[in-house]
Amino acid sequence: MPHIVVEYSANLEDHIDIAVVLESLHSAAASHSSVPLAGLRTRAMKREQYLVANGDPRNMFVAVVARLNGERGRESLLQIRDLLAEACSKVLGPIQQREPVAVSVEVQAIEPAMRINDNSIRDHHEELR
Repeated sequence: MPHIVVEYSANLEDHIDIAVVLESLHSAAASHSSVPLAGLRTRAMKREQYLVANGDPRNMFVAVVARLNGERGRESLLQIRDLLAEACSKVLGPIQQREPVAVSVEVQAIEPAMRINDNSIRDHHEELR
């Protein structure tokens, strides 16, 4: 944990390489002391069918949802939210100045008893132990 999911409108790909968005968010989350790199997963889901605001086909969206162990505490979750929002601003801000783009960032706390983790990443990467 955590999981960061970036949902985005397909037309965003005309303006930015989505890998750049993912790398920025992944790095931002990893910079927080409570986020273990070995457990961090960042992925994107392109949406081909969508309506944004008035339905203008130029409109784009990016919705970032980070799911994290709630035991980190509210302050840590807010800090991570802010780091992710800053990362979005850096990579998407220039596009927002030229094009209509709706960006949202949400952090969801996961109750630890409601999940099971089975992660062998550390077993295979010495630098992550």
